[in-house]
Amino acid sequence: MRSTHSAGSSSRCGSRKLEQRLPAALMLLLFLGLAGCSHPLVQSTLPVADTVQVLSPGIISTGREFAATFLLDGRTILFTRSDSVTRRVHIFSSRQSDGHWQSAAPVNFSGEGWSDLDPSVSPDGRRLYFVSTRPRPHAEAGARSDMEIWYADKTDSGWSEPQWLEVLGSSAKEGSPTVDRDGTVCFFSDRDGPPGSNAIFCSTRTGSGLSRPARLNAQVNAGPSDTSPFLAPDGRTLLFYSTRAGGAGQADLYASFKTGSEWGAAINLGPQVNTAAFEYNPVISRDGSTLIFGRNRQLLFIPLRTLGVPALTPGRFR
Repeated sequence: MRSTHSAGSSSRCGSRKLEQRLPAALMLLLFLGLAGCSHPLVQSTLPVADTVQVLSPGIISTGREFAATFLLDGRTILFTRSDSVTRRVHIFSSRQSDGHWQSAAPVNFSGEGWSDLDPSVSPDGRRLYFVSTRPRPHAEAGARSDMEIWYADKTDSGWSEPQWLEVLGSSAKEGSPTVDRDGTVCFFSDRDGPPGSNAIFCSTRTGSGLSRPARLNAQVNAGPSDTSPFLAPDGRTLLFYSTRAGGAGQADLYASFKTGSEWGAAINLGPQVNTAAFEYNPVISRDGSTLIFGRNRQLLFIPLRTLGVPALTPGRFR
């Protein structure tokens, strides 16, 4: 992600006491006028539903998709789609127009010689993080066997030439980079365990770049595999999937909340989303209202309010 982000959380933009006193209409005007303190007001681009729904069947969800992210206005989605012939995966983009998602196309830096996947757009909308098997700079041509973290910046015509984030790399696999407003980057890796036994790591922004990645505590990394984090813009909520004991199926979705400098005990997101199947790649819509995740190679969505997890409110994700 971009090295310069709008720092701080929405709590800096106003007083809770003031919010309690103002009528709803005035609060809306106040919110719209807080330039520089908050992201633009984003209306939901997903239908209202009380149960899990497939996201745009046949257009976005075709049985070959996982891992989604949204541009700043919430009307462009980027997601990973696999190619049934080449077995490679690429990042696709679809724009919503007149309430309908349009046919998806690969992003401009996509190449057939390697895989690009796990897209994640920064809170300010200016940088796209992803992982790729593309060759590192000055390396031999051809795809690598492991995934590394890369980024590309938003341009008028799409995305810039991708850049490798060497400081986050290792001889093992990395995946699902996600970033908050302060520039902290979290991701998963199997660097300190056997292949497929993933753990979640985070790297904080320093004066000279990014710090050495640190493995999160045992509340998050309970094992045998904790994977595909989504970090809220304020850096205080982490969603991920885990194969830990006690889940409903092969892998369940969880949330952990940060108090002080420590991540708290992971909370299972419950039977509304977790089944006997494999749930993965949780992400929150730009307006903060909706959970999007993967199951059976399709993208699904459900409003946060239906999950019964009181701490998961839209305000945490704006």
